[in-house]
Amino acid sequence: MNDEEFQEYIDNCFDELERKQQFLIDIFGFGSFDKFEYDFDKEELYLLKNEEVLVKARIVPIGSFNTENGSWMWGWANEAFPVKLRNKSSRLKELETITGFEMFGNEMAEIDEDMAWEIAAMSLNLLGFEGVYRGPGKNTHYFYAMDQVANVHS
Repeated sequence: MNDEEFQEYIDNCFDELERKQQFLIDIFGFGSFDKFEYDFDKEELYLLKNEEVLVKARIVPIGSFNTENGSWMWGWANEAFPVKLRNKSSRLKELETITGFEMFGNEMAEIDEDMAWEIAAMSLNLLGFEGVYRGPGKNTHYFYAMDQVANVHS
């Protein structure tokens, strides 16, 4: 891909991300939860309000973005995730083949937060999942691709 094709690819993926995220907001109330929890062994993310799990989703870690130093680490390279999840995340290495850019095959990259969301959008497009969750953190934000998003009825 040349730079113009790459920008068009990013724009198309970002448009898809925005559509999918709006659906999650409209249907499941994304953006209104108090906190999130995860169970990496079950490969699930839980969204809670008033200590009650309201939504769950299957996840694949996309990567993490450190807001202090502008570093990105791919989910497949992050040993904080179990091997099974890292293996699922390793499919994202295909972005290097698709785009021709080495940064998608390197474990880490120096980027800004806008690029972190663009990477999330390209990853979402590649995986064909339903949306992205950015887990809030102090200095590091974790990005997860979500699939099988569902309301939990207690």
